[in-house]
Amino acid sequence: MKVLSTLSLGEGMAGGEGLATHVGPRGQRSLFVASEKAPYDFVVSDVTNPAVPQVIYRHELPGPHVRSNNLTIHDDLLAVTRQSKEKGGHPAGVEFFDISTPSQPRSIGFFDASGGESLGTHFVWLDGAGFAYLASQDAHYQAREARDQFMMMVLDVSHPSQPREVGRWWIPGTQRGDEAVAPLRPHQRMARARGVALSAEQAAGRRVDHGGVTSWDFGMRVHNVCVVPERPQRAYVAATSGGAFIMDITDHSQPTVVGELQYGATLPAAAHTFVPLGASGFGLLSDETLEEGAADFPQNVWVVDMRLENRPQIVGSLDMPWPDHVPTEGRFGAHNLHEYPLGQGAWRDFNVAAGAFFGLGVGVYDVSTPLRPKEIGRFVPGVDETGPSRGQLNDVFLDDRSILYTIDRKSDTCFILELNGTTT
Repeated sequence: MKVLSTLSLGEGMAGGEGLATHVGPRGQRSLFVASEKAPYDFVVSDVTNPAVPQVIYRHELPGPHVRSNNLTIHDDLLAVTRQSKEKGGHPAGVEFFDISTPSQPRSIGFFDASGGESLGTHFVWLDGAGFAYLASQDAHYQAREARDQFMMMVLDVSHPSQPREVGRWWIPGTQRGDEAVAPLRPHQRMARARGVALSAEQAAGRRVDHGGVTSWDFGMRVHNVCVVPERPQRAYVAATSGGAFIMDITDHSQPTVVGELQYGATLPAAAHTFVPLGASGFGLLSDETLEEGAADFPQNVWVVDMRLENRPQIVGSLDMPWPDHVPTEGRFGAHNLHEYPLGQGAWRDFNVAAGAFFGLGVGVYDVSTPLRPKEIGRFVPGVDETGPSRGQLNDVFLDDRSILYTIDRKSDTCFILELNGTTT
């Protein structure tokens, strides 16, 4: 991969989990980047010429008590999440913008997910068919465990000025009042496999060590939802320590589980992004590394065989360039994947995949034979390019011109690269 340019998005910016492009009527390209913290909500840059990008708009948050974190685009519609730092805080939910003029985004609607114990919305996806899929709470969602924060919500956004909820789903047993029995936590699965009992303190902890094997509980919360036109009646849901699910969304008011990917007792399990590789019957599932210095290793990108939808299973993984000695500062391991969105000028050839791996850079892979994936490109920023950030690459987006964008979660840096020899 060739570095075309390095773009400064603005002092105080920290690249979040939202990268998307907008294509204008004359081929103009605009890159939208969500921010993890105030003051910025999102930043827009003209990337028509990716070698000479230019920031054309910055949208600020109402204050330090809220963050955006994620955004998505379909044609001229932009959706941006609002997540509060405090339960019941405002604003919390999703804001919708008309971006027909990218340098002048115009707010046209808001879905309110605030109140009660809600932190608002962490993730949003537009399917191009008039629906949005959220990882969100609202005033009525009451988790049994505080870390089980988000459910899947489905919105009708055919009229973005009046978005309305049409369906919801959460892991049965995770909400107070559920008739279903609470699911086994990761620590409980490990203890059952080893035939030992847990103390109350162990059961409630984030980390438990079991005779040389570590168990992590990052929460049974929906994180990402992916819906692609090749499989329009399915939603692919990553639910952190709750695993991953294939959902039937034929009836948006009643999403139902078709298949559940169950991790083995010894894997850390932090399902972050679940992406189908078109209609191939295979998919990719990234487990987010959440601990400094890769303490929760291995958080990989797994190859998932979904040819039997009711029995999805891990059958491989993508290679990552692990150093001999992992630094104690920073995250090192899997995070976001390119999700092949529709209506963004995105790369949609499912034979090529891309992922962001924090301190391990970004990688591009040939997945034309999913059982034998092959790395074909890697970029890891040098110390001189990142300074104190240590190159914590947070997200990745690949467009249909073979241009790759990646952002640093510890700085305002966006790297723009070209994939040599890769064609759509």
